[in-house]
Amino acid sequence: MKLEELYNQITEKQVEDPELIAQIKDFAELSDEIDRVSAKLKLLQSKYKILEDVIRPVLEELDETKEKALEVENILVTIKRKGFDRTSYAYKDALIWVRKRINPAMQKLVDDSLEQTAKTATIASQIGVQKLEEESKLSKFMDRLKGAWKNFTQKLSAANNQLSQDIDVLKSKV
Repeated sequence: MKLEELYNQITEKQVEDPELIAQIKDFAELSDEIDRVSAKLKLLQSKYKILEDVIRPVLEELDETKEKALEVENILVTIKRKGFDRTSYAYKDALIWVRKRINPAMQKLVDDSLEQTAKTATIASQIGVQKLEEESKLSKFMDRLKGAWKNFTQKLSAANNQLSQDIDVLKSKV
C-alpha cells in the first residue's frame, strides 16, 4: 500500500469548540512531557538499580553486625524495611487441581465457587497524541515530490516534442 493511500485512509474530524481545543492542546503538551519524563525516569532507574545492587549487600552485612546505617558526608543510607519471604497461594489453580480429583457433585460446587469469585476489570482505552507538525512535514515532502515529478515530466515532454520537430526537419532535408 502506498504511503499516500495510507495517509488518505485516516479520517479526521475538525474541532471547532474553543474549550475542547484548549483541552486538547493541554493534553498534547502533558502527553509530550510524560513521554519525556518517562524516558528520563527509565534511564535514572537503570542507574539506580546498578548502584543499589552494589550498596544493598553492604547494608545487609551491616545489619548482621547490628549496625543500622552507612554515613557519607551528609548522606545517611539505611534499610527502610528488611526483606522477607512471602508465600501466596494461587487459589484458582488449587481449585482446578482439586476439581480434577473429586466427584461430579463436588465439581459443580468448585465451578460455582470459581464463578462467584471471578472479577472483571475494565481496561480503559488509550489515547494517542501526535503533533500535526510531523504529519505536515510528510505532507509537504509529498507535495514537493509531486511538484518535482510534474516539473520533470513537463520538461521531458517538451524535450520529446523538440526532438520530434528536429527529426521532422531532418527528414524533410533528406
